[in-house]
Amino acid sequence: MPIDIAIPSGKASARKLSGERVFFTALAASMLLAVLVGFGRTYYFRALLPPQPMVLPPSALVHVHAMLFSAWIVLFLVQVGFVAAGRRDLHMKLGLVGLPMVLSMIVVGTLTGLNLGKRLAGLPIDPFMMMALPLMGMLGCSILFLTALALRREPGVHKRLMILGMAAMIGAAFARMPFIPFLIGSFFLPNIYTVALLVWDVVTDHRPHRSTLAGGVVVLGATVGILFVWQNPLWLAFAKWASALAA
Repeated sequence: MPIDIAIPSGKASARKLSGERVFFTALAASMLLAVLVGFGRTYYFRALLPPQPMVLPPSALVHVHAMLFSAWIVLFLVQVGFVAAGRRDLHMKLGLVGLPMVLSMIVVGTLTGLNLGKRLAGLPIDPFMMMALPLMGMLGCSILFLTALALRREPGVHKRLMILGMAAMIGAAFARMPFIPFLIGSFFLPNIYTVALLVWDVVTDHRPHRSTLAGGVVVLGATVGILFVWQNPLWLAFAKWASALAA
């Protein structure tokens, strides 16, 4: 997520660039914290804690999913750190693994989402309705990550779409926090990153960046949009068909 841009010399420009680096690093760090807090009870530290109600033992596919997405979070934070440290050269070199990882995440994340219908069978919840969360989240982050990688030569667009791609998938972490209601964590809190970017854009450039607006719409569709889909008969029929196909 390169954010270094050509700027004129001078103290005011240096301060602006430093503030930009701090802002995007803070966003990335908050996402890592959300993942650790959200998935700490249900996955990372699960063996050290009492059994959690409604939390199923992870399958082999879930372990693969968790390792892959955890690696992506680490890569994301390291990449932001390289840019913040002014090491765009290392950022670009390490970025070569981005596309293979995103493609792997799309495959594994989609299979994990399709498998959710089977995993939730027998619980007092509609598994096919719940499949909308991971599948629409995967769709949203896939669109944003792939677009961000394709536009990596446009730093302003790239960095914003990477942040918003993370926002599209971070709802799963917020939803698992015991002090945040499920609906708020899943559907509304991820959009706080769009709001943060919009505020940053207006404060620094006096107008929203086009990628913030476009990416924010994708995040909104991948989060709040689920509420308009998951109980729809067409969605439920599709989820049942897709789940059976993947079984």
